[in-house]
Amino acid sequence: MAGLRAALQDALGPIYRVEREVRPIGDCRMFVAREAEDAPGLLVKVLPAELSLAVDVEVFERELLLLVDRVGAPPLVPPRGGGRAGAFVYHTRVFVEGTTLRAWLARHGELPLRRAVAVLRDILTGLTHAHAAHIAHGDLKPENVLLTDGPTLVADTGIVGAVDRALPRGGSGATGALCAAAYVAPERASGGTPASPAGDMFAVGVLVYEMLTGRPPTPEAEPLEQVRSVPPWLRELARRCLMPEPGERWGDAATALASVGRPSGAE
Repeated sequence: MAGLRAALQDALGPIYRVEREVRPIGDCRMFVAREAEDAPGLLVKVLPAELSLAVDVEVFERELLLLVDRVGAPPLVPPRGGGRAGAFVYHTRVFVEGTTLRAWLARHGELPLRRAVAVLRDILTGLTHAHAAHIAHGDLKPENVLLTDGPTLVADTGIVGAVDRALPRGGSGATGALCAAAYVAPERASGGTPASPAGDMFAVGVLVYEMLTGRPPTPEAEPLEQVRSVPPWLRELARRCLMPEPGERWGDAATALASVGRPSGAE
């Protein structure tokens, strides 16, 4: 830990002070750095060792710069930059005060219906901006859904694609190293298909099921409506998102967002 932290401190330079390490996401270690005691934090996310060694860091930095403006619309949290710290490659974004959807689900098991719909609407709003810019999120999972006192925020949009393009011969090598299997669409899991809006919609379906039941769906899982009372529009949205064939899902987030209604008094 000390060696990596020191390498990050050297890479970030004298402006930032690496303050602490926070809970990792998968094999990615994460640190918070600050310019000053009362300044907003910078989250530094370090790629796994094997992936770091394979990434062309100059290409990765260029890809991150392209993402800054293209995924800068709220509720997306854009990247700030990236680089190499010793043997590791990292990327950065603003540190968001609050909690992740993963941590909330671990503590409470499921969300009230009204809150789940609000979170869903914010996720789809963020994905709508990304898909309009021809960017797939690629790694939508509860760890990248940030619950705050205001709107729900979506982090790491496009990072998987940026890593893939920085790997030798491109491809989808980042999927297995960075993505949680439960949220990866079948076409990506089986054939190495790159991230796509249709793949993002599959992940949305998993999140909807998990927010309302406390667990992601499995092939043997009961349909959502048999586990919890939900409005018909939400049942249909989840059903279409989870279709195994990409062409049977919502084409992108905008079309799904247009179908989002409001729960009728249920909590």
